[in-house]
Amino acid sequence: MNKYKTVLLFFLLVTISCKSQDFEKVILNTTDTSNLYINDGESTELYYLKLIPKGIIKGAIVILPSGGETTKDLLKQISIHKLAFDKEIATIIPAINWGTEDRNVEIETLDIIFKEIIEKHNIPKDNFILGGLSNGGMISLVYAEQSVKNKKKTFLKPKGVFGLDVPLDKAHLYEYCQREIKRGFSEIGAGEARWIMNNYNEIYGGSPEEFPDIYREASIYSNGIKNGGNAQYLKDIPIRMYTDLDVNWLMNERGRDLYDWNGTDIVAMINDLKLMGNKDANVIITTEKGIKLDGTKHPHSWSIMDNQDCFDWIEKLIKNN
Repeated sequence: MNKYKTVLLFFLLVTISCKSQDFEKVILNTTDTSNLYINDGESTELYYLKLIPKGIIKGAIVILPSGGETTKDLLKQISIHKLAFDKEIATIIPAINWGTEDRNVEIETLDIIFKEIIEKHNIPKDNFILGGLSNGGMISLVYAEQSVKNKKKTFLKPKGVFGLDVPLDKAHLYEYCQREIKRGFSEIGAGEARWIMNNYNEIYGGSPEEFPDIYREASIYSNGIKNGGNAQYLKDIPIRMYTDLDVNWLMNERGRDLYDWNGTDIVAMINDLKLMGNKDANVIITTEKGIKLDGTKHPHSWSIMDNQDCFDWIEKLIKNN
């Protein structure tokens, strides 16, 4: 009988442990008028998910979804929050998967979340790590740059930033779109390229050839420009970038080459940051590791990030506070 009681107690403890790792959904007292979160039907609700360990919280990881990705689908593809929970580090997932070009509304919304989290859970303000895939990584990097470039614009300065396959240079992205449309190899790629070009033409007035200064000001990184343009504001912020090199996928699935690979600018930016003196600027290049949630191969995926590797880097940053 005691044996059965012991087994039952074990399963009860496991169940309690699992439940303690459930995210809590927090609704923001603001309306989504800027399409910060899409693929949620007609909802104009903004929210964030939080996973808060018990006891004294050492820091927080803020993970942003890629473009159009729901928070539910994001959680199916990562495990970093489980690693963080066991080490007294909170995880915050803002429901922001789209947004604006200048990122002002995104920054304002993140600041609302950060203020609430810090006030309620007493998390050290200087121990926040931001990161995400694609659009989520762009928002994280812009926030980090603005925290240095215009200190009054953000509530905090991130302790570090990580990004997966992030488009960095909008001038280069525009040029890629021109090539993609001209090739006409993939209607998926060409359709997206037309949308990006039309969007940029409307917002920035035309091409980067016509308005180079506007594109440099709008880009996270500008290749060939002194100190990488806005990337100079990352020279004192630890940064870890992930990108996947899948040449066969680029050529066979999209008719692209390495000039169309996000990794080209990612490697260039990390190299420039190292030359500027950033001793914790890193790029992790995987090979053919990209797998989407539905099982299809695609280098633009969460699977290119080793969750343990990223968390080990984050934990080291937080411990060094």
